[in-house]
Amino acid sequence: MTNLTAQDIAALRSEWITGGRLVVGDDPSPLDHEAVYRWVLNVIDGGADDPDYGTILGLIYHSLNFDIPFSATQSVRDDLMHMARRKLENPHWRRHPT
Repeated sequence: MTNLTAQDIAALRSEWITGGRLVVGDDPSPLDHEAVYRWVLNVIDGGADDPDYGTILGLIYHSLNFDIPFSATQSVRDDLMHMARRKLENPHWRRHPT
């Protein structure tokens, strides 16, 4: 996702606050769910300098798409959880290293 306005970011943040716990709660390893939930909020609020920012926002957006069956977004949620965990371990980790 690119060229998002401040209004778009605010809407995504609001959606995450409303539905983010459902997204992380679907993951079978609950020990870090709170950390992942908060990491996503931090990225939404100030992660624009991260080269993976657009990818992360896209994963957040699509993981919150409750208009389609929840099972249809499983791989998106898995990708988001993977990226969050990797970046919590190492903030400089890149999905596609250069």
